Amino acid sequence: MFQHFLIPLDGSQLAESILPVAQTLARACHARVTLLHVVEPAAPTTVHGQAHLLNAAQAERYLQERAAELTRQGIAADWHVDRAERGVVQAIFAHGLELHADLILLTDHGASGLRGRLLGSIPQQVLQRGEIPVLLVRAEALQHHEFRCERILAPLDSSALYEAALTAAGEIARVSGASLHLIVVVPTVDALSPERAATGTILPSSTRAVLDLAEAGARQYLDEKINALRARKLDATGYVARGDVATKILDCAKTTRADLIVMATHGRAGLDAFWSGSIAPRVVKRATIPILLLRVTGVEPVR
Repeated sequence: MFQHFLIPLDGSQLAESILPVAQTLARACHARVTLLHVVEPAAPTTVHGQAHLLNAAQAERYLQERAAELTRQGIAADWHVDRAERGVVQAIFAHGLELHADLILLTDHGASGLRGRLLGSIPQQVLQRGEIPVLLVRAEALQHHEFRCERILAPLDSSALYEAALTAAGEIARVSGASLHLIVVVPTVDALSPERAATGTILPSSTRAVLDLAEAGARQYLDEKINALRARKLDATGYVARGDVATKILDCAKTTRADLIVMATHGRAGLDAFWSGSIAPRVVKRATIPILLLRVTGVEPVR
């Protein structure tokens, strides 16, 4: 499913925290890797306390060295240097399309050196476009640690809309030999999104009844998906939880000792995400393990 990874690097060790994840997944998927550096106009002399790549010549030498290291490990790797006339974040994703990458891997500090700017831009500027899935890694979580993909958590929503996550998670599990853990979270009345909260306050009994029915439906839905996965010889289990959706996803990741979360998202951010009940931004903000985000389109369920 994923055959060409694009990895933006800025020369810092924090940005390089993505490399253990890339190496593990590239081997499993037999994917090739393109390393990218975008030269910023008037680039700062340091980034994250280390010397910053100031020009194309420095970037070329640096990327050549990193690509050679990957090649020595049996991973097909090349590199590319660009200038940021269109902005760093825009350049990253434009290159993803130009180079026909099917997965972009980023640390939360990596490409721009500004965590808030980068993470804030991803759902708004990239996932809303929907062309390329994005894998995010919190830099401090994996620094100096080997990454193993042995357990994958895939949050679902009892609807076909978000099953892109299940497809991707199943493929990664197949090639890596990982176990799959599926979760559907049904909100409680006090954990409804702002759109639903008013109805829950006015009609609490009716709302509870609807949510109880949703829980029963979620259990049936998960049973069907797990049976289908097991028929493909994949190790799969499922969980239905009640409460705040983002919190329960993160709790399940901890309980299952998941190495990777794979989830689909509409790519909403900011107040739009708050009012729609979009889950991915809240999970991304709090997660300590890599998250693979896949953009979906269609009418988003009201939670």
